[in-house]
Amino acid sequence: MTNQQIPLTEDYTRPWALMRLLPKCQRYTVARFFNRQDAHNHLRFLDRYMPEAEFEVVFDLPVNQDTNQLL
Repeated sequence: MTNQQIPLTEDYTRPWALMRLLPKCQRYTVARFFNRQDAHNHLRFLDRYMPEAEFEVVFDLPVNQDTNQLL
């Protein structure tokens, strides 16, 4: 059995994010992509195999936490 590790840092070299929409206005980042087309292809796959779940492709810009400005 393999052990998968999930990185805790945000990877802003991949600005397109696939989010799963959860109840109470929560969201979960499923995956990040270099380009929009890859994100939409993965979205179509998830829509086919998880039709009850809601997903959204977003462009997630990095924000500097110290100054609250876009990087």
